[in-house]
Amino acid sequence: MTLTRTPTHPPSQTGTGQRPPWEPAPAVAATLLLPLVDRVPSMAAPCRMHSSIDRIESSLAEWTREVGLETPARAGFERMAGRAFAGFGVDAALLFAKWLTWLFHFDDEWDEKPAGHAAEIVEATFARLGRLAGSAPLPAECSVPAQARGGAAAGATPRARGAVPVEAAFQDLWRVTAGRMSARWRERFALGLREQGAACRAEADNRRAGRVPSAGEYPALRRGTAGPYLFDLVEACLGVEVPARLRESPTWRTLVDACNDVTAWCNDVASHPKERANGDVHNYVTVAAAAFGLSDAGAVVWVNDRIAERAEDLRAAAMRLPELFDRLGLSPAQARDVSKVACAFLSAPRAQLEWLLESSRYSA
Repeated sequence: MTLTRTPTHPPSQTGTGQRPPWEPAPAVAATLLLPLVDRVPSMAAPCRMHSSIDRIESSLAEWTREVGLETPARAGFERMAGRAFAGFGVDAALLFAKWLTWLFHFDDEWDEKPAGHAAEIVEATFARLGRLAGSAPLPAECSVPAQARGGAAAGATPRARGAVPVEAAFQDLWRVTAGRMSARWRERFALGLREQGAACRAEADNRRAGRVPSAGEYPALRRGTAGPYLFDLVEACLGVEVPARLRESPTWRTLVDACNDVTAWCNDVASHPKERANGDVHNYVTVAAAAFGLSDAGAVVWVNDRIAERAEDLRAAAMRLPELFDRLGLSPAQARDVSKVACAFLSAPRAQLEWLLESSRYSA
């Protein structure tokens, strides 16, 4: 395997002297993650991009317009999904790209706006989403006809009267996603939503009190704010449900939690300058600096060490899966399906790294 410290990108075809569409964004803090390329095998080799990425990108842009989400140019959420789901169908990659787009918009509600300081607003918002997630999924054939929506694309859901774009987008995604999954999976998603709500409420309390989380409590808090259901959504996008006896095993739990931690902490390194400028202390770099008296540079090194350790937990858990499949008596078909989910988790760290380097979201 040939190691590379930078993701590969197509050559410029603009001929205008302007920066091509997908080369690294300038002055991104994500470059501080590059030492991990030499330490973490899963972050070493460039990801393959989905062969239909242009189609995914245009479909995602159309959807964001329909639901009213304002996505910055070059945010590139479809490219993270296109890498993590490169070996799967267009529908899988597109659905995950939509959920990523929604989740990052939703996250900004708390990180960058006054609502993130108001516990009562956090609770009310998650209560509304919880009611939507607790409702029976609407079959796709019951969608409002396109002509009744003024020409919106088929299968989309019109914005509910008075609904803000983030909630309208959630309603649309929940209709599409929940309809393909079992009641047990939908309950699991709703639980993850409640866990995120509790974590966001804790962050609001911290902001109001001017308190920096301790290094001991931060990982669990961050795991909650990242959206625990995001990792359940991999199953929905692939049309797979992990059997309960496997999902509840320590090995699978480690696989999921380690993937959550690695991607969340990498995001913290990349977003640290932005969040520091916004005065938000909920970042692992900020937490480490406060807890251990480190400079920003020293705190980044400390967090990178934690990322490398957690990435090894992810790898080790994945290596134990074949034996666990046999012990639990999974059929060959079940083992193949579950392996697809695990492969998406294993590809996530490198897919995210490449996205962090090229996306405009965290450029200075």
